[in-house]
Amino acid sequence: MPPGLSAAGSVTLGGSGIVAQFGLAHARFRPGESVLVRGAAGSIGILTVQLAAQGGASAVAVTTSSAERGELLRKVGATHVLDRSGVGDGPAEYDVIIDVVAGPQVPSFLGMLRPNGRLVAVGAIAGPPPADLGTTLMANFRKSLSFATFSADTVPPADRRTARVEQFAAAAEGRLPIVIHEQLPLDEAVVAHRKLQSGEVFGRIVLVP
Repeated sequence: MPPGLSAAGSVTLGGSGIVAQFGLAHARFRPGESVLVRGAAGSIGILTVQLAAQGGASAVAVTTSSAERGELLRKVGATHVLDRSGVGDGPAEYDVIIDVVAGPQVPSFLGMLRPNGRLVAVGAIAGPPPADLGTTLMANFRKSLSFATFSADTVPPADRRTARVEQFAAAAEGRLPIVIHEQLPLDEAVVAHRKLQSGEVFGRIVLVP
């Protein structure tokens, strides 16, 4: 941990930053492409928004549950705010979708991809996609769409360490803001889970021993 980075900040960034960085890499994101981050109000989503914006995305759209959260996401790099179903002021189609949510709506988001577009599921808060997802892909055969999953477990430890050192340095220098919703004592873990389930958390809750 470099000077200027708190323990809470390192916990918030340490896991989420790796998923965000390598999730974008898994999607083969390139500067100039448009990105949609589905479920952007958590720590993975917020960091994905920041890294996509800093990486030269032509547009960074987000799905979120409220206008208030949307405004907070604009402050970290979002250019367009959509509701949870994908309706809003963003482009009609995207080159890359990073999906933290998954669940039954995945097929409708596949329909928001440009030709050669890539959707990468980095989480499954809403559960797995429907079993007939392959039918949607085949129905869009001529668009050459891709669906993939991504887990940080597949990133070599040395690459994870290198990326973490770089991200920690960027955070300590203020180039990668860390969003902590709240710090709670460890014995209030139940309270933290209830806050997460209520949908009121923006960023991450850190439990402190």
